[in-house]
Amino acid sequence: MSEYAGRVIVISGAGSGIGRATAILFGQDKAAVVVLDWNGESARSTVDEIERGGGVGLALEVDVSNSQQVKAAVAQTVEKFGRIDILFANAAVQIIKPIELTTDEDWEHVISANLKGSFVCCREVVPVMRRQRSGCILIASSGHAFHSYPGYTAYAASKGGQLAMMRAMAIDCAPDGIRVNCIIPGATETALLKAHFENNPEEKERLVAKIPMGRLAAPEDIARAVRMLASEDAGFITGQSLVVDGGLLARN
Repeated sequence: MSEYAGRVIVISGAGSGIGRATAILFGQDKAAVVVLDWNGESARSTVDEIERGGGVGLALEVDVSNSQQVKAAVAQTVEKFGRIDILFANAAVQIIKPIELTTDEDWEHVISANLKGSFVCCREVVPVMRRQRSGCILIASSGHAFHSYPGYTAYAASKGGQLAMMRAMAIDCAPDGIRVNCIIPGATETALLKAHFENNPEEKERLVAKIPMGRLAAPEDIARAVRMLASEDAGFITGQSLVVDGGLLARN
């Protein structure tokens, strides 16, 4: 029996990519998976896949930058399942523009979805975990928090902010048995990255050439790392970042 059987995990941005792969993996482990996504149809598609595999899921259409929507989603989760054991704050957007072309609206959109969105999810889930005296929070940051590229000012700022937030939250939450860590995915073969490479095929070749392991990550690579860091084997790990990038940051 999986250690996740009967546990309740909330995953934001789980309608596609890394979030979807993680939701399906935990569904296979017989956890109850709450799928949050701004696209309700995508959220339901993920839950359908979980249920076809014999798992349990709940699809909720949620914009994580909207505090009231997140609050309502957490309330629905607790009403249905009674608890929340794991939060994977994964939802994110990306705008690639040089600083002088980044508008106020661009900045606010990226910061609201990425930094504020992960903050709001954590803020609403922590009281539930405090009552339980246990819980695990994982936030998907990015290698851009350490080494970035031209055009990523807003995105890198949001991802660096997540790291600082995670470390402070880990200190706040540790006395109540709540662990808080970040996952740092490398370049991952999601629909967003594939679309970017369709317009810039030579960029994919350059990127893969920089990765010591010689390939992009599959969403399942990141999902397995999330599962590992959420496990009891990682029970004394908090306030840390786990880089899953095939060695790219080590080379940088």
